[in-house]
Amino acid sequence: MRPVTKGGIPQINGTDKTVSDYKDWRQDLIDRIGNFCSYCNMVLNDSPQVEHVAPKSTNPALALVWSNMLLACGPCNRAKSNLPYDLSTHYIPDYHNTHLAFDYVVVNHPKRKNTLACNPVPKQNHAVNKDKANATIELFKLDAMTSSPRATDLRWKYRYEALQSSQLWRGSWDDWGA
Repeated sequence: MRPVTKGGIPQINGTDKTVSDYKDWRQDLIDRIGNFCSYCNMVLNDSPQVEHVAPKSTNPALALVWSNMLLACGPCNRAKSNLPYDLSTHYIPDYHNTHLAFDYVVVNHPKRKNTLACNPVPKQNHAVNKDKANATIELFKLDAMTSSPRATDLRWKYRYEALQSSQLWRGSWDDWGA
């Protein structure tokens, strides 16, 4: 999970933008925070979903409000569904520096022999509220390791690939600077 800064309401000719459909925030969110899921960091190659921080089903007044919108991948958006969460119970990417709350560990995939995965865990330092970090992981099912011929949740795999790539580049950087 990476922290995001989406800033204030987008402006059109000096006036706050308004929308009649929450999906109309999609391009503004992409422009501000990039084409990544706000929760799992997965690249959103196509069809990024506009996600309501406070569910529109229980908070209809926030259904079109800019401050209530983030981008999400399908697995994160489906896992959260219309479940509520807030600053006191979960880490929220546009309010917390979520880099400080989570580490990523390599684990053996429980159902795929000789396959490694990468999952988030609460950072082990005194500043992290581990209950809050675990609640965030559970809400978005960030530690799910789906194994099915029809799997659509491969976040564990993409995290592992990203970790491998970053370690390779870091090693190259360290070798170059030596």
